[in-house]
Amino acid sequence: MSADPEVKRAIEAHRQQTIVANQQINILNAQLEALTMKHRRSELVEQELKALPTETVVYKALGRMFLRKSVNTITEDILKERLIIDNNMETLKVKICSLQKNKEAVSSNLSESKEALRELLSSKQQA
Repeated sequence: MSADPEVKRAIEAHRQQTIVANQQINILNAQLEALTMKHRRSELVEQELKALPTETVVYKALGRMFLRKSVNTITEDILKERLIIDNNMETLKVKICSLQKNKEAVSSNLSESKEALRELLSSKQQA
């Protein structure tokens, strides 16, 4: 009879781990989506800047002020920013994969715990 609370605690712990893993995956997916949008926006800005003549006066927003910069400087800044975004996206993809593997492991442990509980209950009913 002492196994019942232990099994229930184990099942609840696995459920909590599954919930936490799902939440972390959702957060990482949202971050990945935000980085994807930033990446796309930087591509669009770069395309627009390439269409401008090099002597065009352009400004970059920095908080509540605007900085006057050359088209080449802003294009270089965008390329550097895009490299950082790409690295962050790769890191997030790796984290998502590891969390999904963790989630699968927790789910399989949860299934095994449920099966052990069913066997325990059926053995008690037969006794």
